[in-house]
Amino acid sequence: MTIRHSRGLDRRAFLRLSGTAAAAFTAGSLVSCGQGTEADTPSDAGQSGPPNTEPDADNPLNVPPDEPLETVIFKGGYGDQYVIDAQALYAERFPDAEIKHQGGQELGKQLQPRFISGDVPDLIDNSGAGNLPMAALVADGQLMDLTPLLDAPAIGAGGKTVRETLIPGVVDLGSFGGTPHALYYAFVVHGIWHSRSLFEENGWPEPETWDDMLDLCAEIKSTGMSPWTYQGKNPGYILTPILMAAAKAGGLDVLKNIDNLEAGAWTAPPMMAAAEAFYQLVERDYILPGTSGMTHTQAQTYWATGEAAFIPCGSWLESELGDVTPEGFDMVVTTTPAVTASDALPGTAIRGMGSEPYIVPSQAKNPMGGMELLRIMLSPESATNFTDQTQTLTSLADYEPTNVGSGLTSVREALAASGDDTFFWLYHQWYSELSASVNETTSLLMTGEINPDEWAQQCQSAADAVKDDDSVTKFQRD
Repeated sequence: MTIRHSRGLDRRAFLRLSGTAAAAFTAGSLVSCGQGTEADTPSDAGQSGPPNTEPDADNPLNVPPDEPLETVIFKGGYGDQYVIDAQALYAERFPDAEIKHQGGQELGKQLQPRFISGDVPDLIDNSGAGNLPMAALVADGQLMDLTPLLDAPAIGAGGKTVRETLIPGVVDLGSFGGTPHALYYAFVVHGIWHSRSLFEENGWPEPETWDDMLDLCAEIKSTGMSPWTYQGKNPGYILTPILMAAAKAGGLDVLKNIDNLEAGAWTAPPMMAAAEAFYQLVERDYILPGTSGMTHTQAQTYWATGEAAFIPCGSWLESELGDVTPEGFDMVVTTTPAVTASDALPGTAIRGMGSEPYIVPSQAKNPMGGMELLRIMLSPESATNFTDQTQTLTSLADYEPTNVGSGLTSVREALAASGDDTFFWLYHQWYSELSASVNETTSLLMTGEINPDEWAQQCQSAADAVKDDDSVTKFQRD
């Protein structure tokens, strides 16, 4: 396939962007130590490299000092103050550069017309529901190669490059065909959350097996509290622990088969065991009434105010709830309980993922400025500032947050316990239409409208349809 380097997208590319962006539900893309991706797209998509002038120590990317800089940032649970703070440091380095900043949501709707016209920002945090589909942007040559950033000296790192300061796997995650086109700024953990103080008060143990979970749910329900809730209008949240349980039951090949669109991936025994386990929550009426119609903020608020004991979420939960969380609530995250008697992965294995994918459009007027702002954001000073504000880790490997709540403490403990068994999946990044279909099918499962067999068959049918569609660029995970 030939990659085009045009000033704007052609009509076919625009239709692909507009058709998939609205359907995408992306909580971020996932990484694990020592693991990456390999795509079938060419490795030279997008432009790369700073201007052909000799860099200096203070400006290794040769940023034009008076060139304006524009950023468009997804303003979700993390807000955008951390970027504004980094822009202040950028302004100290380049005082003659005008900085234009916009924070918002549903970035696909905002940015599709700008990609058509060629008038794009210099740096984008392509996150949240309704974001731009990454694979389509790469296929159309619309994203810069971030190698200059990764090979530049990191700030405050004693001579290391930016690449050398990142959590292993982060660069690979944002690479397509071996070329890095996205950098995932945050690093999040997904799991099942509960209030440690509530559990200690009632003498409830953290369940290690699914039988333990069901026994505990029965006890919780007897007190008048609902055992579970989830973000019903965003069913990807409840799909996550189902896939986590399947991965732990069958090992990493379960996830690789899903990512690679293999026949029978969604109907394999580990997938069925996980779906059947979570379907028991429906059958036994262990889910808070009205959950299926709740937004993420509504479900999380009900959970934090004691209406339910468990909720699935990523490690942004602590920051997103903010002042809603009662004093002394002491929220903590755990991985999914074992759904079989012989799970392939250890009980401590958990899903770790890169989040907040930052991209630099190839049509940007100041692409090196965009990369320089990212370099500043990946300094220990900016990373600490982000974590202190959001209670979420960045992809910088070695820094020490100064403001650590119970949730973030448990996240760090869970990652340390999981170690090299931390896992991820990628299909939702590669195939947004498949992701949307599987999410909707999972919603039907968790409301009891379909059973686990029907769920697995429908998910597999959706995957097969993508596999058989020659218009969809395919990717391969080794």
